[in-house]
Amino acid sequence: MSYREAKELALLRQTLRDCLTALDPQRAHAALARLADLARAGTDAELSAEADRWAFRFGLLAAA
Repeated sequence: MSYREAKELALLRQTLRDCLTALDPQRAHAALARLADLARAGTDAELSAEADRWAFRFGLLAAA
């Protein structure tokens, strides 16, 4: 993973944490989509699992 990709991933994680803290699943949509794109583009199974966990969290939040 390049420095640029690592920096983007860190920013996405921070955005998702902020959205979860603010209970705002709508604002997280773009960050979730980008994280899913990064997970599909790479071969990192951990990143794919992380994207699934974030999607699950926001799915629960949206359903509440």
